[in-house]
Amino acid sequence: MTRPCTLRDLPAVRALQRDGIWLDLFHHLLLRRSPLATALIAPVPWVGSGLATYVCSQGRTVQGFVQLLKRPGRFEADLLFLAPRLRDDALSPLVWERLLAGCIAEARTQALRRLFASVPQGERAGETLAGQGFLVYTNEDLFMLAEAPSVAATANDPRLRPRRPEDVWWLRRLTSIYTPQPVQHAEGHQNDDGQPSLPLAWWELTNQCSFVVQDQGDVLGGVQLVSGRRGHWLLLHGDPGNAELMAALVRQGVSAAAGSRWPVICAVRDYQGGLAAVLHDHGFQRFTRRSRLIKHLAAPVKVAEPLAVPGLVVEEPGR
Repeated sequence: MTRPCTLRDLPAVRALQRDGIWLDLFHHLLLRRSPLATALIAPVPWVGSGLATYVCSQGRTVQGFVQLLKRPGRFEADLLFLAPRLRDDALSPLVWERLLAGCIAEARTQALRRLFASVPQGERAGETLAGQGFLVYTNEDLFMLAEAPSVAATANDPRLRPRRPEDVWWLRRLTSIYTPQPVQHAEGHQNDDGQPSLPLAWWELTNQCSFVVQDQGDVLGGVQLVSGRRGHWLLLHGDPGNAELMAALVRQGVSAAAGSRWPVICAVRDYQGGLAAVLHDHGFQRFTRRSRLIKHLAAPVKVAEPLAVPGLVVEEPGR
């Protein structure tokens, strides 16, 4: 049985959180919020915070739980955490199947169109998610700079400037040029709700700063640094094969985190060839490889059908 988490389930959540898997490293690495804290933030699923926690129980025994976070302003949600880990036993795969099936059904009631998850490449978690209809749409390597510089460096590229509201169109254009069509489709960039931003809720304690490289009126690239309680996330826009451009953006992003003792993380997808070498040159080290998955949810559509009226005769004018 899969149901919303209640206060009675919190001791079990606290115990199981030591034996689960993070399905979204973005929120985990930036905020380091425990699953127990997530459950306490949202006692009612989806209300207010957009968080939801569901448990799988047998009688009074909680066998596992799953947590999700709705993306603000989008008909999408990220799977954050699932416990317990998959093992070579009969119980854990069954718990995963029940939890995933339950949260998918609940997501449909919330009119969500897509669910996202990130898993270590090659692990059984990906196979289990695939059994519930999740598909891999890209792979990525995560790089980490263990510590930001103590002092911000002076920008040596005169084309760099802070991002303005009108630059959003340019960043969307860069996304459409340098992101493969299947990835754009999966992440909604081809729809009206597509936007070059990270899935942050209004209540999450983060700071953001953004810069672009402009040349003769055209925006060639952009960098966004999102800073949380325990880390920074670097998001880059532009031609990943342009090493000079990417190096300028990486330097600016790292410089914006100067003085922090927390690491800087940057994700490099398979189609962003050349960016990994730039990050290595700036002190980043690869620490994990992940697969990004998506589950498309069918949305109910109301269609008006013509109703035949027996015995109805229509006469044309003039007859």
